[in-house]
Amino acid sequence: MNTKIQGIQVVPLEKEYMCAHTLLFVDDEKNILKSLSRLFFDDDYEILLAQSGKEALDMIDNGARPVVIVSDQQMPVMNGVEFLSQAKEKLPDSIRMILTGYADINAAMDAINRGGIYRYIMKPWNDGDLKLAVREAIARYELVQKNRDLTAELKEKNRALEDLNTTLEQKVLERTKELKNKVKELQARDRIQRHLMTIHPLHETLPLILETIDGVLDLDGVAVYLKDESQNSFSLSSFRCTEGKGLDFHSLEKERILAEKIKESLMAEGAITLENDEAAGQNLIFAFVPIHKGNTLFGGLVAGRIKPADGFMESELATMTSFAMQAATAVNDSKMSETIPDLETSLDDVLANFQVK
Repeated sequence: MNTKIQGIQVVPLEKEYMCAHTLLFVDDEKNILKSLSRLFFDDDYEILLAQSGKEALDMIDNGARPVVIVSDQQMPVMNGVEFLSQAKEKLPDSIRMILTGYADINAAMDAINRGGIYRYIMKPWNDGDLKLAVREAIARYELVQKNRDLTAELKEKNRALEDLNTTLEQKVLERTKELKNKVKELQARDRIQRHLMTIHPLHETLPLILETIDGVLDLDGVAVYLKDESQNSFSLSSFRCTEGKGLDFHSLEKERILAEKIKESLMAEGAITLENDEAAGQNLIFAFVPIHKGNTLFGGLVAGRIKPADGFMESELATMTSFAMQAATAVNDSKMSETIPDLETSLDDVLANFQVK
C-alpha cells in the first residue's frame, strides 16, 4: 500500500515505524479518514490510516509504533472497544482515544475501563479540541517515557555507584592487607637482622629464617638447600613444614630436582616457580630463590604450597628474595667464623717468627 489520501502518505507495512510522533486513525468510513488526514496535514506527524481494527492490528504486528491511536467505536466485525483492548496488549505505552456518538456513550465508558482509553471524543468533533487532545496525548506519552528513562538512568547510576563502592571497599581492604603484610615483613626482617648482628651457627639461624618466612607468607613448607663445594651438589640443610600437610623435602630424587631448579633460578637472576607433582610425588607449587652473595652461590631457598592453594605472587617472590639475601649473609658470616681460628693460628706463627728474628 503506497497511495496518498489528500496528500497524506499511508506508510507501507514493510517500513519500520520509528517516528516519535506517529498517529494511527482507525475508521471504516473513508471520508472520516480523509477528514482526519486533512486536519493534521500541516502538523509534524506521521499519519497511519486503517479501515478496520484488524488492518490496524496487522500494521502494529508489522512494526507500526503509533504514539496516539484514535479509533471509531462503531465498526463492523471488530468495534472500537475490542480493537483498543487488543492494541493495549500490543502497545501498552500508546495513548488510546475513541470516537463515539452520543448514543454510544456507554460503550465509550466501557472502552475506558477495558481498553485503557485516555479519553473519548464525541462526534461530530471540534477540530481544535481534537488537535489539542492529540497534543496533550503526545505530551503525556513523552512525559511517561522521560520518567521511565530517568528512572532507568537513576537505577543504572545507583548500580554503578554500588559497584564503585564495592570496588572501592575491596581496594581499601586489599591495600590495607598489603600494608599490614609489608609491616609484618619489615618486622620479620628486622628480627632476623638483629639476630645477624652477632655470629650464630647456621643450625640456629636457618630455622629462624624459615620460621619467619613461613609466618609472613603462610606456606605449606619452606626449606634451605646448601651447596656442597666439594661435590658441586645441593643438599637439604634445614626445612619447616606445616603440621598435617605432609609436605616432604626428603628423598634423593627430590633433592636432585630441586637443586636443578635452584641453579636455574640463579641463572635467571631471580625467583622461578614450578607447578607439577614430579618434584615431591604430589601436586605442588614450588618457588625457588637463589641464596648468593655476589657471584658466590651458597644454595637456594625453596617454598612450597599444596594445590589447590594459590600460586606465588610477584610480591611474595620479592619477599622471599629479601629473606634469601639475609640467609646469604648468615651463611657468609658462618663461613667467615669457621676461618677465624685458622687466622688466629697464622697470626701467632707470624708473631713467633718475628720474635725469633
